[in-house]
Amino acid sequence: MSDLNTTLKGNPIFAGARASTLKLKLYLLVPLYFTLWMGSLTAGRWIYSGVSYGLVHSLGLDESAIQVYRKFIVCGVQVVLFCLWIIIVEKRPLRAAGFHTEKPFKAYWTGCLIGFCAISAVTAILLSLGMVQVEAHHWASLTPLAAVIAFGWMVQSAAEEIAVRGSLIPMLARESTPAFAILLSSLIFGFFHLFSSGVTVLSFTNLVLSGLFFAGYAILTKQLWGVCGMHFAWNVTLGNIYGFPVSGFSDNGQTLFEMSQTGPAIFTGGAFGPEGGAVTTFVLLSGITIVAILWCRQQARLTSTN
Repeated sequence: MSDLNTTLKGNPIFAGARASTLKLKLYLLVPLYFTLWMGSLTAGRWIYSGVSYGLVHSLGLDESAIQVYRKFIVCGVQVVLFCLWIIIVEKRPLRAAGFHTEKPFKAYWTGCLIGFCAISAVTAILLSLGMVQVEAHHWASLTPLAAVIAFGWMVQSAAEEIAVRGSLIPMLARESTPAFAILLSSLIFGFFHLFSSGVTVLSFTNLVLSGLFFAGYAILTKQLWGVCGMHFAWNVTLGNIYGFPVSGFSDNGQTLFEMSQTGPAIFTGGAFGPEGGAVTTFVLLSGITIVAILWCRQQARLTSTN
């Protein structure tokens, strides 16, 4: 384990934290992080309610457009505040928080492809087992709002990745070990979703596994652009392509397909959506295994060339 932690500390995801002058013990760092997370979320909601609520309703926007606008404002505020925290308080450049790659667009869209394939695999398995059915498709009724919805998911996924994989993981690792930081950050990532509709022990387990999967991919690729794309595609594919609930939230705007769940909730996830089902557990464990194998091969190549 010590060799693993030593190797991980050299990864850019963790190494960037050494540039920070902020030094806090774990018993202070974790509560401070929760305060920052809830504070940024509350600030976003205040700004939306105080500045934007009357405006969006006076424009006569439908409920889907209002939800997208609200997501953009709330999560956008979180992105800004966490970036300011990294730059001003942690005193490290954003490049040191995982945004240093020379080909960000390629990394982002590669992550998008993986996120799309992961959720498509879950959906394909559920369809093949007869546990979900396609009730209708809405290809002809899509509007430009679909692009706005996708942009909202981009901001939302960036907010969570910057907050968890960009800020929390490296700062935890600095005060403990990378392995502990990955595990604790994944538990915290799951905790953030505990208040969603339909939460179960299995859904929480899957959220922790998704945290491990996302962290593993960030470590494998040594940057955050790809995992931001993966997280974005995971959500938009789940909620707006296949029309499933996303972490318990069922109203996500326009969808390409309308699906109905016909199988047991332990497999389909029930009200929480497929993220709360055993099929997703299988796909996530497979993804974590693949990432671990690729990382081991990557380290073996590096060792052989040194």
